[in-house]
Amino acid sequence: MKKNKVLSLFLALIMVFACAFCGIGEAAQVGDVAKNNAFSVKQDQIGSTIKEGSAYKPSSIKSGNYMYYAVYNTIYKVNVKTRESTVVYKSKSGYWFSDLNVKDGWIYCVMDKFMVEGARYTYIFRVRTNGKSATILKKGIKPVVYNGNIYYIKYNFKENDNYDDPVNLGLYRMSLSGKNDKCIKKSNEIEEFTVYKSKVYYKISNNYGYYLYNVSTSGGKSKVMIYNSQDFIGNINAYSDYIYFHSDDGIYKIKTNSTKKIKVISKAWLAGVSEGYVYYGVSGDDYDRLYKMKISNKAKTFIKKHAYPGIGDVTVEGGYIIMTLNYELSYENQTCTNAKYFCNTNGKNGKILKRYYQS
Repeated sequence: MKKNKVLSLFLALIMVFACAFCGIGEAAQVGDVAKNNAFSVKQDQIGSTIKEGSAYKPSSIKSGNYMYYAVYNTIYKVNVKTRESTVVYKSKSGYWFSDLNVKDGWIYCVMDKFMVEGARYTYIFRVRTNGKSATILKKGIKPVVYNGNIYYIKYNFKENDNYDDPVNLGLYRMSLSGKNDKCIKKSNEIEEFTVYKSKVYYKISNNYGYYLYNVSTSGGKSKVMIYNSQDFIGNINAYSDYIYFHSDDGIYKIKTNSTKKIKVISKAWLAGVSEGYVYYGVSGDDYDRLYKMKISNKAKTFIKKHAYPGIGDVTVEGGYIIMTLNYELSYENQTCTNAKYFCNTNGKNGKILKRYYQS
C-alpha cells in the first residue's frame, strides 16, 4: 500500500511539472523570471502586499481587434473576438519581453537578454506588428510612446562584464527609431513614471522616503508634488487630470496641478485606470480579488478571484483585460506556474491564453 501511495505521488509530481513545461513549449522553450521589476509583478511588503504592475503605462497594447502580450522571448497577439492567439515574433537572442507599446504598426517594448553567468541586461526594442524589422534601440527599461517619441529610463552597463551592475542614468527621450536621444531628468533614483499632457510624472525613492515630481517633456526644472513621504508610492497612472497611485493603506489620487492627495479606495492595490473606472485588487484570506469601481458614482463590480500567489500585472483596454495569474508549485523552492489570462472587463468570457513556468 505504501509503495502504491509513493508511486501515485511521484506520478502526480511528474504530471505537474509536465504541464508546466508544456507551457514552456507553447511559449518559447526557454527559461523565465515572471515579471519581477523587469517584468510586471512586483510585491513590496509594506503593511499588506503592494503590487506594481502595468498601471504606470499610458501606452496602448491594443490595435484593431488584437491585444498584444508576451511570454518569455515570444510576442503574441490575441483576437478579442475569437480569443485565439498567434505568434507575432520570437527572438533568438532575447530572454523575455515586457512593457509592450503598440503604435502605428510597431511594437515597442523591453527585451531582456541573459549573458555570462546569468547576468541580465535590458534593452528598449522594437519590431513591426508583422514580426519584421526587429531592432534594439537603447539600453534601458519602461518605454512609453508619447507624441512621436519614446520616453524611458536609460541604463548603462558593459555587456560582457557579469560584475558590472546596470547604472540608472535617469529619464530620457528618443525618437521612435532610437535617434535624437535627450536627457529629460538625470537621476539614478527614478523608478517609474507616466506621461500626460506634455508632462512626465515620476517617482523617486531613497533611504529618506518617496517623492512624486513632474517635469516638462522637454526637460527643465522639476516640480515637487509629494515630498519625503514615509508611505509607499507606486503604480503611478494619469487619468482625467489626476495622478492615481497606491500606498501602504490604499489607493490615492492627486490633481496634476496640486500637492494634496485624496484617498480613493482603502486597503487595495491599483491595477489600472481606464475608461471611467479604477481597476483594483484586494488581497486577503490567501486570495486576490480584482474589482473595478466607476469613478463617477463609486459603483463596484467584481471581476476575478484567484488563490495565492494571486494576480500579477493587469492591463485594461477597449473593454478587455489581459492579466497574469500566478500558481504556486513549491514554496520551498520558490517555483510556480503562471498563466496569461484574457477576459472582458466585467469578468466574463475568460480564457487562459498561455501557461508558463517560473523558478
